Amino acid sequence: MKPSDELPEVTEGGEISEKPKKRWRKAYLWYLVALVVFVAAALPVFSTLQPGYYDRYPDLRAPMAEWKTSTHGLMSCASCHIEPGITGFVQFAAQSIPAFYSQLVGGPSTSNLLGAPSSAACQKCHTAYRSVSPDGDLRIPHAWHVQKIFVDCAACHRNLVHHKNPLGINRPSMTKCYEQCHDGVKATQECKDCHLRKDVPASHKAANWAKAHRDESKKSDCGECHGWTPDYCSECHKDRPSSHSGNWKQLHSEKAAVSSSGCYFCHKAEFCNECHYGLTQPAKSN
Repeated sequence: MKPSDELPEVTEGGEISEKPKKRWRKAYLWYLVALVVFVAAALPVFSTLQPGYYDRYPDLRAPMAEWKTSTHGLMSCASCHIEPGITGFVQFAAQSIPAFYSQLVGGPSTSNLLGAPSSAACQKCHTAYRSVSPDGDLRIPHAWHVQKIFVDCAACHRNLVHHKNPLGINRPSMTKCYEQCHDGVKATQECKDCHLRKDVPASHKAANWAKAHRDESKKSDCGECHGWTPDYCSECHKDRPSSHSGNWKQLHSEKAAVSSSGCYFCHKAEFCNECHYGLTQPAKSN
């Protein structure tokens, strides 16, 4: 016999008891509460995985627009921003529920934002087997970086999806390579160790290259190799030589009187003439 077929209880006075009705009302109430709790928990998780949800964040509108035109434009938010496995989903759900409701009450906050994908999330689709760049010029031992020294994929590929690098493209910049690891101490800084088709030009190895490079820069495009940072030249030229310290303003005339050819190593005649009114001429070296 089904519960719905249960006969109603009859009191001693011949009246039908209300107990079965109360029991079913209580059961329906619990079902309703369970449904409300489920929706209250599922709605934030579902909403925070929708790209449109992040349009509420003014600072994220441009990155989301960048994502739509990137190579990952067909990938869902969950594909990258949730750790693989049930544990990862539960952790995300636990974070998304308070974030969703806090936004409804207090508006967008940085606490609502998704974090950078982990290497485990990236490796759901990508392998660590690649050892060179797509054009074959750059040596990139991914297995060494990811599996040996445990560099997060996002540490190098932060400009892959939501942002462009300083050169306006969606790929790692050499600047970041130098800043993060390849400083010549922590990791190699030699061109030939990473670039398979490049090496220091023979002209750069000449003994007088420090003096000759200014004239050579007028003949060649330095940016072809050094364009990875707009500050490449200024990194050296922003500081005065050690000889120019102290009371150099008073002493430099004596040095120039002996031999001004050293001045013209860095300065053109026009530079001196700004103060000396065209009266200066390079002195002969002894």
